[in-house]
Amino acid sequence: MATISAVTNAVRGAVTATVPTSRPTIGKSALLGVIFLTAVFSTCALLGPCLPFPEVSTVREKIEHLARHGDDYEILFVGSSHVQFQIMPTIFDRVAGMNGVAVKSFNAGIPAMVSPEDSYVLEEMLRRPHGRLRWVFVELSCLGTQVWGENTSRFAYWHDTARLTLLAQRLRREARGKRSRLAKDPTATIFDRWSVWTTTVGRLYGHARAWLIRGANLSRGSEVLSRGLQLPGWEEDLRGSLGENGDGWVWAGRRLQQMTPEMRKQYDGEYAERLANPAVKDRADAVCQSALERIVTAITRAGARPVFLVPPTTAGRNFYPTEERERELTILDFSDVRQNAKLFLPENRMDLGHVNTAGAEIFTEDLARRFVELAKGSTPAP
Repeated sequence: MATISAVTNAVRGAVTATVPTSRPTIGKSALLGVIFLTAVFSTCALLGPCLPFPEVSTVREKIEHLARHGDDYEILFVGSSHVQFQIMPTIFDRVAGMNGVAVKSFNAGIPAMVSPEDSYVLEEMLRRPHGRLRWVFVELSCLGTQVWGENTSRFAYWHDTARLTLLAQRLRREARGKRSRLAKDPTATIFDRWSVWTTTVGRLYGHARAWLIRGANLSRGSEVLSRGLQLPGWEEDLRGSLGENGDGWVWAGRRLQQMTPEMRKQYDGEYAERLANPAVKDRADAVCQSALERIVTAITRAGARPVFLVPPTTAGRNFYPTEERERELTILDFSDVRQNAKLFLPENRMDLGHVNTAGAEIFTEDLARRFVELAKGSTPAP
């Protein structure tokens, strides 16, 4: 028995000597956490470029179409529904060809696509083949910080580090401006100041969350699996996004070809206001101008020339580059209700910001004629 007891005590002593008795410190735990997160995000960053473009309706279809047929086009039109519904490549190409400039164009407009999403999509398109591309028409839009559809792939897919940085800078400027105005307002309360802080933090959190979702490639596994196995439904019918002619222009639908009585009343008020007070040029801030310069750089590096558009809308303010850059860039502005009278006739309108199909034909013809003047080296007439 004494021998067994001695052996037991010896084994217990050996185990005690080899097993650490101290618990991990907070510093060690934090270091392990950092190493783990770094490994996860490094792996995601390496896998990201290998994955197909996210399943974002309309965006994916147009980008993949340009990946296959990008070398067919000399002109791209990029913007929101102001582009997708209002610029008809078949008419544009026909009018330009009749005036001595043979081109083939593609409507790359995406509904609700404004800055900074537009620059991300444009850069993705320019990464695809575009050997004949010479002109890129882009709708002018100021960088927006609103958080919408935060649980959707449409909101997350464009939140890379460059776009998140621009958004954070703009949110900081917006908050600083609001605080400055409240400081001069004797009626401002502590709740007003608190609201500025909560709004800024809430929006920054929404965009940062989208950045994390995009960086971690969340929910992308099912997309890759369905494509790899070619499961039913993995390849959508492209006619809905590329239009009947396959050129990117999409008909807005019969229901939107004329304004409702309520919309007509609102439109008449806005139209009268624009007759009395034409829309002003909004230079915004340095962050918006920086986002615009990113678009200019992407287009010029691709060997094309940027042309910026202001659509025929009744808005009171339209984003514009700085006065110096305005003189250097090409901007075609269709927002003047007097100079573009046909585009603002009620029978040619869908709503305050859009023309219907009849108006789109007129708008496209006018745009094509101004393009011909550009292509031939003259200054487009207003």
